Amino acid sequence: MTDKRETILIVDDERFNINVLKDLLDNDYDTMVARNGTQALKRVNSGTLPDLILLDIMMPEMDGYEVCKQLKESDETKDIPVIFVTAMSNLDDEMKGFSLGAVDYITKPISPPIVLARVKTHLALKGSLEKQKELNKIKNKFLGIAAHDLRNPLTSLQGMSQLMLKMPLPEDKKTKFLESINKTSNQMLKLVNNLLDVSAIESGKFDLHIEMNNLSKLAQERIDLVSYTAKNKEITITSILETLPDSLFDEDRVGQVLDNLLTNAIKFSNSGSSVTITTKEIDGMIEISVSDQGQGIPEDEINNLFGSFNKTSVRPTGGEKSTGLGLSIVKKIVEAHKGTIKVESEVGKGTTFYISLIK
Repeated sequence: MTDKRETILIVDDERFNINVLKDLLDNDYDTMVARNGTQALKRVNSGTLPDLILLDIMMPEMDGYEVCKQLKESDETKDIPVIFVTAMSNLDDEMKGFSLGAVDYITKPISPPIVLARVKTHLALKGSLEKQKELNKIKNKFLGIAAHDLRNPLTSLQGMSQLMLKMPLPEDKKTKFLESINKTSNQMLKLVNNLLDVSAIESGKFDLHIEMNNLSKLAQERIDLVSYTAKNKEITITSILETLPDSLFDEDRVGQVLDNLLTNAIKFSNSGSSVTITTKEIDGMIEISVSDQGQGIPEDEINNLFGSFNKTSVRPTGGEKSTGLGLSIVKKIVEAHKGTIKVESEVGKGTTFYISLIK
């Protein structure tokens, strides 16, 4: 699969100038063409927004200054970089272009290397700004989730601790409160850790500590950790773990993947059902699979399963909490190991996650 090519809109009333720019850009970019200002505005409002606009100034009916002005007044088009390409070389003309929101100014006759360099530079800057905006959205979503999902448990912790401090309580009541405090604090810690993991992943600061480890051994350790939770829901965990050679992976991070898949399988399964985890070698890879006999995931929701904060319509069977972050983190960890993850699910029958890692 190739990356989507960026699109550049060329606006000029001279066919020769358009052809020169198209010949220069068509190898690396998709190009759109407009022969005047009115046509240019129609093109950008017709559905597909260009990533950058090369705009002539001297055109009949509507000059490039007016086109730029109208583009910058629209919320939908104001962030498209505009580079003026014109024979007007007066400093006042150039300053006017910048005052209207243009990002650059190239004089005719053009120098092909300069045009290519400036187009590349401003597309890169636009990509960086879009990435920053996306990170800001994620940050704001983090804050919203933290405020919403931490406020109630914090209030509960505060209330229980105050009662324990101010009132004489029987030992069984104290024990019950302490169990609730422990459970609630663990849930809060898991949420905070998930938020920190997603933040690190999105900011590119997600490091792996790769060492020789054994996947089957790790899988058994993770099964032991969740066995108490499964037993409380009367769910049986079946393991089919092949004897595997040691391989290179980050034990903590892959353990996190197994924790997420196993706890999800338990969380969305009904009492009396079973969860199966297998490890095996296949086609030069090591494969882990986690299957449940739960509710299954609707087909139209599977494609969005690994997005940050995405939740399906399927609800946990025991009232457990879900933030929509776990599977997003799982996918990022697997991909950081150069591995793959896929899911098969059927409503009413259950779900299986398959993970393949390099042997």
